[in-house]
Amino acid sequence: MSVFDYPRAYEVAFSYRDVPHEADALLMWHGAGVTSVLELAAGPADHALDLAGRGLSASTLDLNPAMTARAAERATERGLALTATTGDMVAFDLGRRFDLILCLIDSLAHVLDLESLIGHLVCVRRHLAPGGAYIVETLHPADGFGVGRHTETDWTVSRDGVDVRVRWGRGDERIDPLTQVTDARVTIDVRAPWGEQRLEETMAQRFWTRDELRAAALVAGLAVTAQYGDFGGGPLDGERAWRMISVLR
Repeated sequence: MSVFDYPRAYEVAFSYRDVPHEADALLMWHGAGVTSVLELAAGPADHALDLAGRGLSASTLDLNPAMTARAAERATERGLALTATTGDMVAFDLGRRFDLILCLIDSLAHVLDLESLIGHLVCVRRHLAPGGAYIVETLHPADGFGVGRHTETDWTVSRDGVDVRVRWGRGDERIDPLTQVTDARVTIDVRAPWGEQRLEETMAQRFWTRDELRAAALVAGLAVTAQYGDFGGGPLDGERAWRMISVLR
C-alpha cells in the first residue's frame, strides 16, 4: 500500500498550506483571462477546488484512483463542478486545452528521468491554450545540493480532531550523484478519535535542477519565463526562498 492510498490523511497532512494565497499568486503569475485550470498530480485537489470556487472550469489528473475519488467527493461536498481523471502525468490526453496548468508540492519529483520529464512537458504543451501558462513547484535547489535546509520535512498538523505527524524522509538519504534520485522514507502517523494508524512507504524521488528544467522545457517547445522562491514572488536566491516555483509558457 502507498501513503497516497489514504487521501484523507494526506489531505490533513498538507492542510498547513495557505491555498487561497497560493491560488492568488498562481492567477497573478498567469495574467488576465484565466477561465480553465488543470491540476496535475493533484492529490485531494486543494488548489483546483479553490479555483473552481472562484468560477473557473477545473480539472484534475492523478495517478492514484483513491486520490481521484477523493477529489471528486470533495467537489460534490462543496457543490462545485470538477472533472477528476485518473492518469499518468508523463503521458496523458484529456482532449482539451487549459489556460492554466499546475503541478505543485514537488510532485515533479516523481518523474525520475530526463526522457520522462520531456514527455511530461510535451503533454503539458499540447494541453495549454494559446497564452496559457504552466506553473510547477519543486524542491529548492539548495536542498538538493545539501546547502542548508529550505524545506521542513518533519511537521505536525491538527484539524477537526485529527492529529497528523509527517516525516517526509529521514533527512540523511543519499542522492545518487548520477541519477539524482533518492529513496525517501515517508511516515505519516495519524491519531484520531477512532484510533491510531501509521502509514509508511519508501519512494523514489528525483531532484531537478533549475537548468535541467529550463533545458527540458526548450526541448518540449516551452520556455521558463519566471522563477520564484516562494508564493510571495520572492527571488529564488532570497533569504526566505524555500521552493523553486517556475512559470513556463
